[in-house]
Amino acid sequence: MAEEIINGNLIKNIFNIKKISIIGVNGMASNFKIITSQSKGSLHIDLIGEFDGFSAIELIEILKDNCANVKNIFIDTSSLFLIHPVALDIFQKECLSNNSFQDLLFIGKYGNIMEPQTSESFWY
Repeated sequence: MAEEIINGNLIKNIFNIKKISIIGVNGMASNFKIITSQSKGSLHIDLIGEFDGFSAIELIEILKDNCANVKNIFIDTSSLFLIHPVALDIFQKECLSNNSFQDLLFIGKYGNIMEPQTSESFWY
C-alpha cells in the first residue's frame, strides 16, 4: 500500500485515487485557487498562489474530469508564487502515468518547471 505524508496528513494510495473533492480540506494552501474557463474545445486553467500537495491533487482531479471533453488544455502558471517539491512530484508522476494528460500545454513563468519530464529530477 502506497503511503504519502502531505502537510502532516497521511494519504494512502495517492496515485490510485479515483475521485476526491478537496476544496476546503484542512491542510490545503489557503492561498491557492484554480480558475477554469472553456471555449471552442479548449480548457484554460489558471493556477493562482501556492501550489502544495493538495493543490496538485485538486488539479489532477480537474484534469481527469475534463480531459475527455476538450481538445486542448492550457495550464497557466503565471500567478503561482511558490511550488512545493512534493506537489510537483505528485503532479508530474500522475501526468506521466495517465495517457490522457500527454498533450497538456503549460504557459507562464513556471510552465517549464510544471511540465512533466521523463527523466528523474532532483532538488538542491
